Amino acid sequence: MLACFLDNLINPIGSRKISCLCLLDLSAAFDIIDYNILLTRLFSWFGIYGTALNWSRSYFSVAFFVSNAIMISPLHILASLVSPKGSVLGPQLFVMYTTPLSTLVSSFSLNHHLYADDTQLFLFFHPSDFHTNITHLQNALQQISSWMPANLLSLNSSKTEFLLFGLKQLSS
Repeated sequence: MLACFLDNLINPIGSRKISCLCLLDLSAAFDIIDYNILLTRLFSWFGIYGTALNWSRSYFSVAFFVSNAIMISPLHILASLVSPKGSVLGPQLFVMYTTPLSTLVSSFSLNHHLYADDTQLFLFFHPSDFHTNITHLQNALQQISSWMPANLLSLNSSKTEFLLFGLKQLSS
């Protein structure tokens, strides 16, 4: 994956283009996934139904109570959380949860990589098209920012970064 990522950023330089990389940071991504949204996506986007969907529903059912020598608390059911920390399924389930985000990013004709809670957007352009492309990226980011809360995710704008790659001669 790293080789593909580097290839996507470095190859355009050979064509005298600028590569723009935007690294999105999601706040507490694995801790705020809504099970109902995920189960709906497993069915509607991936065609998982029947026994497999019921197995998924039971996998997400996390309940607990607290007890001591005197009393026992009521049973509490968690409404969100992809899977226990360190789970093998966690990153895959998160990618499935954010599949509509991939579709949204593609609608802006932006290249992207999504893995777990790491999202990278990148585009390439000639220096003469700099302002047009940066405006295009800003519009895409505005739509992504609007998509996030509707899907119970939060974009951490203070940790989102932009990087430009190109030959020094291209910056003139």
